[in-house]
Amino acid sequence: MKSRIKKALKDAYWGLLGKICWARPNELALGWPDNANYSIGVVTYINRYERFFRPLLRNLCSLFPDTEIVVAVNGYYDKARQIDYLGRITGLMSKYSNVKHIQYMEGQSLSKLWNQLVIGSRNNKLFIFNDDLTILPNFRRGIEHSGILDEEVALINRSWSHFLISKRTISKVGWFDERFPGVGNEDEDFEARLVLAGISIRSFSVKGLRNVVFQTTDFSYGQDTKVVNVKYVSANKEFFDKKWQLSDIKQDGFVFVSILGKYARLRRGMETPDFYPDLVLVHPTIND
Repeated sequence: MKSRIKKALKDAYWGLLGKICWARPNELALGWPDNANYSIGVVTYINRYERFFRPLLRNLCSLFPDTEIVVAVNGYYDKARQIDYLGRITGLMSKYSNVKHIQYMEGQSLSKLWNQLVIGSRNNKLFIFNDDLTILPNFRRGIEHSGILDEEVALINRSWSHFLISKRTISKVGWFDERFPGVGNEDEDFEARLVLAGISIRSFSVKGLRNVVFQTTDFSYGQDTKVVNVKYVSANKEFFDKKWQLSDIKQDGFVFVSILGKYARLRRGMETPDFYPDLVLVHPTIND
């Protein structure tokens, strides 16, 4: 009860703070985005459009008018509602010249959507953000002065809800695993694979950002979607358990994975496939 009250108060505080900070008119991007240091990617879907996506896109485009923003619009099981939604969201995105998008009629896995953001962005480095974020005008300065852009993969504020990834990292570690059918555990899987590849992942503290952690009750995949831990698809957890063996103690062949707080070993035959074998992700002209 106390935690719910605390969260409600924090939501109200950040809501008021956002209205005050964004009271001035928003800038609109003009011309082709020329920021070659990084792109921004956002995954969204129908039930977050009004409350989260519209204000987030507006504020991102105000803060980053020179930056490419790629939006992956997930599908939804109600075709009629999805068609109406796609009309509204594409109309909104067309107002911003630095925004491009990928859209689906049917629900896709979060792993696939993340992969499509990587593929669709023109820069080597890409920030991927959840759509249920509140950002303030000091957010851009925060990320660009944090040191995170010196990395090839890193978290913001210790969360995979907002992280930096690069095409070079994907080329070394592999794609986000699209065998996860919904949402959940794909971040744990990828962090474990980073450890196996000998790549450390740092976290950078950035102000001007809050992850609301919206509790999804109506998933893209259907009304009968089984969930675990309130907000994740049960089928993803089942696949994770098939792919990884976990241990509370150090054993031969196991590596410690921070996000899990445990040691993990990849089960034989469960290596991540190359989902896009014909795609050359890194080439000499890629923007650093």
